[in-house]
Formats: sequence, structure tokens, C-alpha cells
Amino acid sequence: MVGEGWRLAVVDGLLTGVHPPDSSHFNLLHAFAPALLLAAANAHAERQGYLAHEFGDSTLILAD
Repeated sequence: MVGEGWRLAVVDGLLTGVHPPDSSHFNLLHAFAPALLLAAANAHAERQGYLAHEFGDSTLILAD
């Protein structure tokens, strides 16, 4: 299952929307970025008033 602890094998990054931390889409992001980075990014998005869901802002996550 793709999620936290999954090791990337094919992609170097992911372009995604802004997702609430309790959503399944957010859980999938754990395969691409560590929990602390996702928490910091989510806090930043919240402070800046980014929009979530289908018509919201986008996030680019790049692998190290």
C-alpha cells in the first residue's frame, strides 16, 4: 500500500492539491515526504490562507 514508509521507485516529485491532514489524499503524500515536512507545509498553507480541495491551490513535492 502506498503511504507512510513507502520508498519512491519511479517518480522524483508530485504535483498535488492542498489536502486536509485527515484526508486519504494527505495520507498518500506520506509516501513522498516525511510527516514533519508535510506538517510544516500544511501549517504554512493554513497561515497563508491557501485553498484546499478540487479548486484550491497546488503543491509541488520534490524527492531529496
